[in-house]
Amino acid sequence: MAEPQPIETSETDVYQGVRWSAVGAWGAQVVQLGISIVLARLLMPKDYGLLAMAIVFIGFLEIFKRMGFHTAIIQRRQVDDVLLSSLYYFLIAVSVLLFLATVAAAPVVAWIYGEPRVAWVTAALGLGFPLSAPCLMPFALLNRRMKFGMLAVADLTSVALGGCVSITLAVVGWGVWALVVGSLASTAIRTFLHHAMSRWRPRLVFRWQDVRSVFRFGANVTGFTTFNYFARNADNFIIGTFLGATSLGYYSLAYGILLKPRDAVTNVLMNVLFPALSRIQDDDARLKAAYLRACGAIAFVTFPMMFGLVAVAHPFVQVVLGEKWLPAVPLILILAPLGALQSVWVPVGQIFLVKDRTDWYFRIGIAQSCLTVGAFVVGVAWGTVGVAAAYALFNLFWIPVCFWLGSKLISGLRARDFYLELLPYGALSLTMCLAVLLFGKILNFMNVAAPVALPLSVLLGICIYLGAAVASQPKAYADFMKLLPRGWSLPAFLPARRIPEMLQDDSRPD
Repeated sequence: MAEPQPIETSETDVYQGVRWSAVGAWGAQVVQLGISIVLARLLMPKDYGLLAMAIVFIGFLEIFKRMGFHTAIIQRRQVDDVLLSSLYYFLIAVSVLLFLATVAAAPVVAWIYGEPRVAWVTAALGLGFPLSAPCLMPFALLNRRMKFGMLAVADLTSVALGGCVSITLAVVGWGVWALVVGSLASTAIRTFLHHAMSRWRPRLVFRWQDVRSVFRFGANVTGFTTFNYFARNADNFIIGTFLGATSLGYYSLAYGILLKPRDAVTNVLMNVLFPALSRIQDDDARLKAAYLRACGAIAFVTFPMMFGLVAVAHPFVQVVLGEKWLPAVPLILILAPLGALQSVWVPVGQIFLVKDRTDWYFRIGIAQSCLTVGAFVVGVAWGTVGVAAAYALFNLFWIPVCFWLGSKLISGLRARDFYLELLPYGALSLTMCLAVLLFGKILNFMNVAAPVALPLSVLLGICIYLGAAVASQPKAYADFMKLLPRGWSLPAFLPARRIPEMLQDDSRPD
């Protein structure tokens, strides 16, 4: 058998990659947000609570679906068809076992929650494992080749069509099953599109040595993800167990409103920056500059989003979601600032991967999981607000520790460099938040109706933040101007600084 040829990574402009990644991720989030708003009006909080109960278990098994292999494929300098085919068949076998495990464990999950309907929901969601397994290698290859335009089309199409299925079934009264079937439909569509777009087909070959060659890297990544999953989902389990499905519905919706836009920003940049940073992993000066610039770029977008949501939390829930969701407002007020802080923690994890210190990455996951679960257990005595507050307080301590650890891996990088990079965006966002809060008080005093006050407040916040950004010209402002499509130009009165090309690699071979 002839020696397989390596599959090379294509050289793609980093900014173009970010543009396409943004189109896919942000477009999908906008579509998903619209779908969520419609479904929130058609379904009851308990429907979301039932789904959240099942997802606690399903999400845990999701960790083992990829085994960290997709990250290894992106990080490696060269891959070949034998390696890809071996991983392809291995992951399909794993997905079948995960589905069988889901069906077997479904009654136990229902017993733990004391909710019989969770068993059927859990078993049905398990179908997502065999539905998604065939797209894992095509997805990794599309990311490796930085084909973010194709990924954008796949994401938008699958989210939109899956959402249409959910809305249709919700209208005819399917309840929680509208969410379940819509999710499975979206998964199946995404799998088909990734396979078609990658134009890669597995060979009839399997070599265990190739699977083992990526196992150490994948095992540490999977280990971290496992413990991190417990840290991020123990709140759902504890609330669902001790406070019930309705309380969990309020909490999961509030957390989801914050999580989706935050992840839409961080995932866009990390999807592009991980392969880009991997190419300069041995050049600490360039890596430091690119890393800090990425943190600033994330803060430039997520900080005003999260602080803006604090300013309009009550009218947003009242107008967009409806009066029945008002108990979620205190949770949003607590979790939104936390979402801003967590968003800039994401690049820290990428440094551990780029520097091949997945052992540190794994140990951080263990410590984070144990401490976070402890915070949830303490907070549940005060209800969902107590859980959210305990989580926020823990992160105020933990995230600076992670910043400090990350700084040890890059020569010349200090922990205070993070804070100096983030300071301008925090100041701009806090100023905007206070102005919008004051404006909201004035509108309330004037008895302006919430449906009118909400868009006026949002518009004011956007104008204040963008105006302040144009006037102060923080570093990330210039980077985001660079993201404008080629051929677009800024008005003469909007200055843009020259942007260092530090995120782009030299024309070195992959």
